[in-house]
Parts: sequence; C-alpha cells; structure tokens
Amino acid sequence: MNEQIKILLVENIHPIAVETLKAEGFHVDRLNESPDEAALLKLLPQYHALGIRSKTEITKAMIDQNPQLFTIGAFCIGTNQVDLDAAREKGI
Repeated sequence: MNEQIKILLVENIHPIAVETLKAEGFHVDRLNESPDEAALLKLLPQYHALGIRSKTEITKAMIDQNPQLFTIGAFCIGTNQVDLDAAREKGI
C-alpha cells in the first residue's frame, strides 16, 4: 500500500528524509522552494502527505480543498504556519 501514498516535501527538506521515505515504499517528490498558496492548491491534489518547513503557509482553503491529505509534517520548530484548527477539523 505504501507505493500508493504520495508525499510532497517542500522547502529543501534534507535528502535523507526522501531516502528514508522511499526506502519504506512511499512515492516522494521534493521541492527546494516554498510554494505559494496558488501553487500548492495546484500541487496538493496529487498528494496524501505534505512535509513543510517554516516558510510554507498551510491555509484552511488548502486543507478544505484536499480531502485526500491525511498528514502534514512540520520539519521545523513550531506549527504556527499551519491552520491547526482547520487541520484538526479534518482529522489531520
């Protein structure tokens, strides 16, 4: 089943994270930049999991428009860049 789960890592998350997740059978794509909301709204429908750092803002709209998204990993200190109330409402 892992090969069906697609993960997007943004903001130059360390390549070891990619290697580790791929070794577990996940499909992983990695972007060096922090996509803006419009770009993420186009990208996210392809993914089930998202890994971010501190520059990427995750809004209620992003969460509401992507019911397939089941987790957001913050590879940073803090989670203030994620709309936690919206995430909690969707079980993320």
